[in-house]
Amino acid sequence: MKKIRSFRDLIVWQLASEFSKNISELVKTFPGREKYVLTNDLLRAARSIPANIAEGWGRLFPKEKISFYNIANGSVEESSNHLIEAYNNGYIDDRTNKLYQKRLHILAVKITNLITSTRKRIKSSAKRGFNY
Repeated sequence: MKKIRSFRDLIVWQLASEFSKNISELVKTFPGREKYVLTNDLLRAARSIPANIAEGWGRLFPKEKISFYNIANGSVEESSNHLIEAYNNGYIDDRTNKLYQKRLHILAVKITNLITSTRKRIKSSAKRGFNY
């Protein structure tokens, strides 16, 4: 197993970054009238996912890490909502919506796993006398 030296090595960050890139392409197909509304909201939510994973990774204390990973999970849900809005307004078809919703579900699971593993490190450190 490869040692993780940077947030770039995290599979969850790689998936989130790819999702963000794909959303950047997808919103180019949205109507111009949505540029400052749905397009902007979806872009910001999608870009927030890898950004908060990266920021969490860079934090020293595990509780801070978890806070940013939770924000990333919130951005997953926000992105899901915006995609539903895009679908409901006819900007994306059912197949596209389901594909992106599935990718978001995978991200949510992986972020939750990252949170769980970070919590386990907190408990393990506490047993050794460290209190983060």
